[in-house]
Amino acid sequence: MHTTTVPDQSVRTSRGLGNRLLTTAVCVGAFAGLSGMAAPTAGADHPVGGRIELEYHEAAAANDQTPEEFFGQAVTPELDAARGGRWQDFANDQAIYWHPLVNDGYANQIGGEIRTKWGETTGPDGGWEHGPLMYPTTREWSSAQSGASETVARGNHFEGGSIYSVPDSGTYVTWGLIRTAWWTLGGEQSALGLPVGDESTTDAGWIQEFEGGSIQVFHDGMVAVAMNDPAASDLDTGGPVTLQELG
Repeated sequence: MHTTTVPDQSVRTSRGLGNRLLTTAVCVGAFAGLSGMAAPTAGADHPVGGRIELEYHEAAAANDQTPEEFFGQAVTPELDAARGGRWQDFANDQAIYWHPLVNDGYANQIGGEIRTKWGETTGPDGGWEHGPLMYPTTREWSSAQSGASETVARGNHFEGGSIYSVPDSGTYVTWGLIRTAWWTLGGEQSALGLPVGDESTTDAGWIQEFEGGSIQVFHDGMVAVAMNDPAASDLDTGGPVTLQELG
């Protein structure tokens, strides 16, 4: 990755209880001020409350399920997360993360292959919210239809980038100037379509492959778009151009 600055954080990469400290006084105070929004959900081994409970209900409703169907039972209490945030784990390979200064203080659901990829995307301080993607800023959503294949992906946006889970292909991170260039050209609805690989480093900069072509960013900030079939699309730049020229 080439544009994200990772805050100085302690290294904690495990989701296990043994590596999560009890709530600090600061976090308790911050969360207690929000927990009055809703009474904790009853009937679970671990109560679900506050902003996390709000997302517990809203994310389930957005998927036309009850919270019990979508998330399952809480399998942990609320636990400390990076930079003063909170998180809670659920039985159906789902979790909810909250930070008071992220997404206007709303919590966000993350699960499945996207959550796994998030944990695998590491930096000097580890993975998950400690890594370069930092906190999710949305719950999981469906992408627009790919302009290259008509495929619909699933994804989450994060402070430091995005993850797209593409059916029959894989789950990939896109971020920095490559993501900016891709979105400038129309994102997945363009002839480039969805990502088919993670960003990789070259001698000249960075490159990422998409269904319909590739985007390369050079060390000087110039961008080159190469289409698999240049005759079928006007997105091919034929060489490096400025980001402004893409628009």
